[in-house]
Amino acid sequence: MKMKELLRQKKVQLGIGVIVIAAIGGGYMVYNSNKVNIDYSLNNHVVEYGSDQSQVNWLKLSTTNGNKVTVAKFDTKKIGEIDVVFTVCLDDTCKEFPQKLEIKDTKSPVIELKKEKVEITEGDKFDPVSNIASVKDVVDGDIKKSDDKKLTKNGYLIDSSVDTKKAGSYKVKIIAYDVNGNKTEKEYAVTVKEKPKEAKPNQTQQQPQTDYTPPTTSQNQGSTKPSASNKPSNNQTQTCVANGQWRTLGNSGVAFYTIEEADAWAEANIDWDNYYYIVGTVHDICGKEGWSVDFIPYK
Repeated sequence: MKMKELLRQKKVQLGIGVIVIAAIGGGYMVYNSNKVNIDYSLNNHVVEYGSDQSQVNWLKLSTTNGNKVTVAKFDTKKIGEIDVVFTVCLDDTCKEFPQKLEIKDTKSPVIELKKEKVEITEGDKFDPVSNIASVKDVVDGDIKKSDDKKLTKNGYLIDSSVDTKKAGSYKVKIIAYDVNGNKTEKEYAVTVKEKPKEAKPNQTQQQPQTDYTPPTTSQNQGSTKPSASNKPSNNQTQTCVANGQWRTLGNSGVAFYTIEEADAWAEANIDWDNYYYIVGTVHDICGKEGWSVDFIPYK
């Protein structure tokens, strides 16, 4: 049998090798080289939503005798299970391994507040959004406010019990959802303080105790006692008319027959840094009604 036919039969019999023929001393020798066996298994089949595929160390996530592992590019922002093919190489020999991967979004939105506690006063305007610094998803960025109470994806809601007309302690809750339905909640406290009550002057108040020294003026000042000249004689009936002599006066020492005059005089003469004023009724010695000014120090 010829050597060529012998070699062909030998190759069929072996079936697993490469035949190498070498001429040594006029004869032939046959060598059998076995194929390289590559083992591979992927240890983690979960890929994080939005992750950078180029930064994944697939060799580290695998159990293999290969020294290089690559995979064709796939979309990491598509939630669910996908089929991919891994290429594993041992030196110059490579083999493909079909695998299943699952894309999962495991990271919830992040809510940042400006303050943990907010204080306002009764009657103040209050917007719950004003204390929110940001609402973001780590992959998709800013999340917008929504008024849809049935919202379950891609937006945030505000649940607020704050009553700006009533002093008390309240809570504001922010509920945020990312595009895949992950949810985050965060609260902050709101205190509504009672509005300070303003002092209301009593128009009829008379003679308060103050250390106010009335200015020196001759206008409308009068005596609290009638002069002897105003007393009727035994032989004469006198009709008393308004004469500017007052039975009582405010601590300003002046009085007028109209409230407008008294108010104008007070506005012109008061020390606003230390006092407020009230205008009360007084009567002159004839019983005619008038108006006098009292200056009241701030307490």
